[in-house]
Amino acid sequence: MMGFLLFTEDENLGALSLYSREPGAFTPAGELAGFLLASHAAVAFSSARTHAQMEQAVATRHTIGEAMGILMGSRHLTEEQAFDVLRRYSQENNVELREVARKVCAHGSLD
Repeated sequence: MMGFLLFTEDENLGALSLYSREPGAFTPAGELAGFLLASHAAVAFSSARTHAQMEQAVATRHTIGEAMGILMGSRHLTEEQAFDVLRRYSQENNVELREVARKVCAHGSLD
């Protein structure tokens, strides 16, 4: 068995464990190959996580913008005032801003 930590400069991602049915199967060259595999896996996992977070951020930004537009039209607010309404509701009700925005988009208001 060989184990490698999967990490980047910024985060710990887990571990990679390699097993063999043969005793002594992992040679120094095999250890190097395992280390390289673990390094590449860590970079790939980190990149995939960053990509997913960016996609979520873009989708959330769009939903918040849509909710602001609904509030601006229904309550005759400026863009800044509409965002303040969403932000205050989020803080006062301990609900994430994106959830507040989804509620406005689904129901047309915060009521």
